[in-house]
Amino acid sequence: MSLIIRRIITGQSSSAIRWAKVHFYYAHTLSSLAATSTASGYDVANLLNRLELNGWKATSTATQYITFDAGLGNTYAADYVAISGHNLFTADSLISVEYSDDNFVADVNAAFTPETPGDNLEYVKEFTEFDERYSRIKIESNSVAPEIAIGYWGPKTELDYASTSYDPNSMEDKAIVNVSDTGFVMGIHERFVERRFNLSFRDAELSLYAKLKTWFEAIGQENFFVAFDPTNHSDDVFLMRSGKKFTNPFVRGGLYRNININLVGRMQE
Repeated sequence: MSLIIRRIITGQSSSAIRWAKVHFYYAHTLSSLAATSTASGYDVANLLNRLELNGWKATSTATQYITFDAGLGNTYAADYVAISGHNLFTADSLISVEYSDDNFVADVNAAFTPETPGDNLEYVKEFTEFDERYSRIKIESNSVAPEIAIGYWGPKTELDYASTSYDPNSMEDKAIVNVSDTGFVMGIHERFVERRFNLSFRDAELSLYAKLKTWFEAIGQENFFVAFDPTNHSDDVFLMRSGKKFTNPFVRGGLYRNININLVGRMQE
């Protein structure tokens, strides 16, 4: 279902703004990653645990590769790369994704032109899908040793048009505020700023429910990436996690579902 918001401006014709389909970036089957270099205590395997408290770090400014081999007779498909907790903007790094059928000997293909992220916040890049045995993240032109907390590539999940309004930029200051009996602010202990928004899909097709059920069963409370408008707001990508409940009742005789997804995450700075 799509919603069209119309605004009438005096002396001008009406214009229409169509909501975009939300994209989830969580799915991948990566394992046994290999890195060009790894600093002590920063194993490349940390990229896949979806935690912000640890990660991978290189030992030098040389070009770094994080590589996956799907194995003899197998291929791996991907149409996005997602990265969080990195320093690639500060390091002036160029990042790209490459794929190959011969372990990058003679066959080397770039999924997109190398680019530097616009900041050190969440970074997601969509590209035309490839399906090859070998694939890798390439990080080059580094001014300091690159580091990443969460990083993976795989097939994106496109949802549907939300059926009710939501604010992806909403925030709540999680601070402890001491207030006197007469209302004076005596002190503030800043903790963190939380992002939270809800997605609602009324009378949703069972195919959409199947996508979301697969997502929830796959990662539960773990971190993943969300884009509410990948085309027009490609920089607005958020690291989120799901609420604890997944309850989406049948409606209209069981032909459809009313789906409500609660998302929460820490506001990045």
